[in-house]
Amino acid sequence: MLRALLMTIHIVFVVLWGATAGLHYMTRVIGPKLHFGFPEEGKVTPDGEQCGPTTDNIKDFTLDNATSIEEAGEIMGEHGVVVVPSILQKETTQAFRDYVLKANHILPQIDLKMPENRYHIMPPHTEPIVQKVFNELAEHHQLRPLLDKLLGPEATLMIFCVVTNTYGAIDQDFHGDSTGIATYPEVFVPEFQLGIALQDTTEEMGATSIIPGTSTGCVPDWDEHEEKYNNDEDLQSRYDTFDDYIGYSEALADLDVKATLSQGDGFLYHTATMHRARGHTDPDAPDRAVAFFTFVGSRRGKDDARILPLGQVYALKWNMWGRTVADMATLGKGRPWYFWKAFGLWNGRSGGVRPWNVLDSIFYIFRNDHINAAFGFDLRKEDIENWQTMLESFVIPLTFLYMLLLAFVLPLCLRLLEEEKEEEEVAWSVDGALCYPRAVKGVEGNVNVHKKVD
Repeated sequence: MLRALLMTIHIVFVVLWGATAGLHYMTRVIGPKLHFGFPEEGKVTPDGEQCGPTTDNIKDFTLDNATSIEEAGEIMGEHGVVVVPSILQKETTQAFRDYVLKANHILPQIDLKMPENRYHIMPPHTEPIVQKVFNELAEHHQLRPLLDKLLGPEATLMIFCVVTNTYGAIDQDFHGDSTGIATYPEVFVPEFQLGIALQDTTEEMGATSIIPGTSTGCVPDWDEHEEKYNNDEDLQSRYDTFDDYIGYSEALADLDVKATLSQGDGFLYHTATMHRARGHTDPDAPDRAVAFFTFVGSRRGKDDARILPLGQVYALKWNMWGRTVADMATLGKGRPWYFWKAFGLWNGRSGGVRPWNVLDSIFYIFRNDHINAAFGFDLRKEDIENWQTMLESFVIPLTFLYMLLLAFVLPLCLRLLEEEKEEEEVAWSVDGALCYPRAVKGVEGNVNVHKKVD
């Protein structure tokens, strides 16, 4: 009993000190070193370089069955976005939509820009309909080869979520999801996001607005808009800054293309491309739901030092990390060991491919200011720092108690354990005398016992 208690105290203390040391290393040692400062060296696209929309017609970047992967890659290179028709079958898309509309009221909500009248959820991959969605996505004859071309084989899944606009949702601002990919191609792995419409989508339902051609890190030519803002007091009273005016107003309405898609169609875009979710303004239209999947290039070998792009909030259940495009084809088909992929302990990849895992995502939030990771719950850098402070305030006093235990209580416990050991030896000797009297006959300390037996 006493031995078990001492062992438990030691184990608890070691675990607490290990957790404190690990969090201290993450927040005070390695964390500050991970912050990326955007140096001038290695920059490809100059700051403020202007570019216009490459097209105002969605048909210019919509693929058809005859489009080859080479041609699709060229379209993506020019516009930063392509529309891939019929990624999911109609029946699958409708079944998934029905599931999402119910799950919106059950599953936890994830942070989102302009969250009023919007739902943002991460459906679990254990749901059969979710598994079917992944299977069809991975087996599409154009999408997977295109992802391989853009990102390299075995691209890692980083985001899987569904956003639903209901009537009354307002416009978001124009923005890019990531920073630095095009500007520092040798530093960051490439990243693309796929949005699949779960119903036929109109402009009034909030179809995503995209400015084609802005994926290179350049910005549209809005000098005229800036002059208008600076000379209009009414605009200045409605929008605090020029950036707010550009982002939230209709100033760029003549530059964007609305992704009015049919059910099951998808638009794949470079995450640096400027875009925004529109508001839902049609009271007679159904809710507009879009499933989002983000993929990044996996690291190639031990010498690949590229890092994740900055700016994204990676919304993915913790046990889905470490999965690649190839894994989506087998999701739900009996691969229980895939659980270990989340921690990078099992990836089964050849050629040194290293998919991104949970630990990578935790370190990632230290590279970004005011960025969190979403694993089904939100995790911020401040949360980790608070845990570390809390543990230190608890473990330091506990250390003094532990030292007192070693100095005063432990010797007493050792003496008690020694007495307990001697009592066990005496008890064993008595039992031995009763069972094997001849074997112990004449043994000092057991003679009397032997005589009693005789």
